[in-house]
Amino acid sequence: MTLALELARASSRTLGATRRVDDASRRRQAVRPHRPVRAVAADDSTTTTTTSRRGFVRDAAFLSALGLSLGPSTLARAETEGGRERCVLVTGANSGIGLTAARQIAARGKTVVVACRSVEKSERAVREIRADVGADARVVALNVPLELTDLASVREYALALLNRHDLELEVLVCNAGIMAAPLERTKQGHELHFGINHLGHFLLADALTPELRKNGGRVVSVSSLLAMIGDFALDLDDLDWKRRDYDPWYAYGASKAQNVLFADELARREAEHGVVANSLHPGIVTTNLVRYSVPNMVQSNRDLEKERASFLGRLASKAGIRNPDEGGRTSTWLATADEAGDVTGKFFIDPGLVYPGATRAQLVEAGDWFLTSGTEFLAPQLGFPDKLFEWRTEENAKKLWAKSQEMVSEYTI
Repeated sequence: MTLALELARASSRTLGATRRVDDASRRRQAVRPHRPVRAVAADDSTTTTTTSRRGFVRDAAFLSALGLSLGPSTLARAETEGGRERCVLVTGANSGIGLTAARQIAARGKTVVVACRSVEKSERAVREIRADVGADARVVALNVPLELTDLASVREYALALLNRHDLELEVLVCNAGIMAAPLERTKQGHELHFGINHLGHFLLADALTPELRKNGGRVVSVSSLLAMIGDFALDLDDLDWKRRDYDPWYAYGASKAQNVLFADELARREAEHGVVANSLHPGIVTTNLVRYSVPNMVQSNRDLEKERASFLGRLASKAGIRNPDEGGRTSTWLATADEAGDVTGKFFIDPGLVYPGATRAQLVEAGDWFLTSGTEFLAPQLGFPDKLFEWRTEENAKKLWAKSQEMVSEYTI
């Protein structure tokens, strides 16, 4: 097979990315102000062919290494009139789907800022991404850490980014998090899941929203389908688990519901300013996030390529379990695709696929066959899947926002 033919096929696969946000959803969005010209996302297409998850990173990195574009101007870095580079900030970018998303976004020619718990981890992530994408990839590590267990550190990190005269934030990807950890407290005394997964990101977004408004920016909140236990786990009057018996999985599920409510309320508040905010489920991904619950499955202890090629790996894929490359794909789409900039306040389970609202065929195609579309046996009578999101109300979103504002008030910029 010739190199030209392989390039043509790779480009065809990538440019065939899905556009499954329906027209009715688009019409419901408020008319947004004109945004300055920025780099065109690789997913822009008028076709409806679905890109395979496994091919996504491979094609992007392959073409990038050869100096070829995935779209009309994908590799042209966007700059403001003052010469500052527009950038995408990814928290928790040193491992798992955070590292994957940062790599995928950098492969599209975006300037990526990697925010990690230590400067050393950030610098290591920079080296790994450049090794995969290319030495000229624009990946930045600030000289301060982002420690989400300490609101003072979050404030310091936000100030460090705002003081960079060469960077202007265009997208914030709130990715860092923990899962099913034993009961611990942050420096300010907040329960760890609530403090890391929600409150630290809330303060970071609060500090950076004025910057996002300059570019009609985006906020991407990485949640989970376990948010669906919100009716049992979410208690807005006991966010720090001081009155209830602690359960690590309920604490995690509650924090993931908070991620969705945060994005919903931010979308409502920022619609007039042109900032969009969406949340997502990255898939069932066994990354370092499982270090508390299933330590033997930690990503750093496994050979992911060998696993995926094995019989059990192929079986896991059919069962809906994704590797980190696949898990980062929806974050990347929300951060970079042009069509993702036209929708706000939605919960995605795959690029362009909103849930609830996906059809049975779409769920099967995306590998999320285990979810209900609402048409299955007894689903309409039971009110599924909407019943699983009854906690997702404007009242709850506003209440969470007000309580979060009060908790971070001492550290706001």
